[in-house]
Amino acid sequence: MTFSSGMKVAGTIIFLIITPLLVGLWVAKVYVPKPAVGLIRLNMEIWDGSNFLLTKQIEKIRQDSRIKAVVVQINSPGGEVVAGQNMFMELHNLRRDMPVVGSIDNICASGGFYIAVAVDPIFAKPSSNVGNVGVWSFAPPALGVNDTVLASGPFKLTASSRDEFVRGIETIKQEFMETVYSQRGERMKISQTELSQGLLYDGREAVKLGLIDHIGTQREAIEFAAMQAGLAKDSYEVVDMLDQVFMDLFGEPAPLLKPIYETVNPKTEQPYLEPWIGMADPKTGQRHLPPGIYTLYAPWQGDLSHE
Repeated sequence: MTFSSGMKVAGTIIFLIITPLLVGLWVAKVYVPKPAVGLIRLNMEIWDGSNFLLTKQIEKIRQDSRIKAVVVQINSPGGEVVAGQNMFMELHNLRRDMPVVGSIDNICASGGFYIAVAVDPIFAKPSSNVGNVGVWSFAPPALGVNDTVLASGPFKLTASSRDEFVRGIETIKQEFMETVYSQRGERMKISQTELSQGLLYDGREAVKLGLIDHIGTQREAIEFAAMQAGLAKDSYEVVDMLDQVFMDLFGEPAPLLKPIYETVNPKTEQPYLEPWIGMADPKTGQRHLPPGIYTLYAPWQGDLSHE
C-alpha cells in the first residue's frame, strides 16, 4: 500500500467515525431539550385563587421532564388558613421528587412564612420582612335564641362557644409553630415563646434566628437549586411556570407589573382572576374580611370586620 492510498484509507476511517459523532452531537443539541429549573411565583395573598395558581404550576412541573429543580418566589402577607395548608403540603410533596428552594422578595409573613418552610433552603434579601407567626380570627358574637330568633341547637347561630373558639385558635397556632420547628430543625435559634409573639424580622435578623438560610438574590437561589440537582452552570434554562399556566388558560404570559386580579385579559375584557373578597383596598388599606381563621399580616388600618 502506497503512502497516498494509506492516507485515503485513514481519511475514510476518520470520516466514518467522526462524522456520525458530529451529527449525533448536532442532533442532541437540536432535539434533546436542555434541563431546566422551574420558577414558581406566589406574589399575592393566600386564598382559593392563589392556591389554584400554585397547584397548577406544580402540575406543569410534574408534566415537564426537563425540570430537575424548582425555585419558589414568595411575596405574600399570608391569608386564609386552609389554602395555606394545602399550598404547604403541595410544595412539601414536590420536594420528594426534586430540590425546591425558596426566594423571598419584599414580604413573607404569617401564612406566607408557613408556606416558605415547606422548601429548603430559603433565600431572602437583607430587608425582606419575614415571620409574623400566628393566627387570628373574629370571635363569634354572643347570640342567643329568643322568641324571635329560633335555632335547632345552642350553637347553630355561632357554630362555637367562646371557649371552643379560643381553643380552636390555639390548636391552629400550635400546629403552625410545630410545622416551623419540624421543618427548620436545629437551625432555629429563637424560642417558641418569642416566635409566637408574631414579630416581623428583616432578612439579616431572620438568618441569625434560623428562620431562613441565606441572604441572596433570586438568581443565586436558582443557581443553588441547579447545583442541588447536579446541573452544571450554563447547562440549563429557567422556565417561568406561571407563564406556562397562563399560556394554557389564557393564551398569553402572566402579567408582571400589576397584580393578576387587577389586570384585564384583552381577549375577554375581564380580569384574569377575581380578587379575594378580603383583599386590602390599595388606597385605604381597609379590609372587609368574611368570617374565618387567618394567618395574615394585616396592620389594623380601617375596618377589618366583615359586614
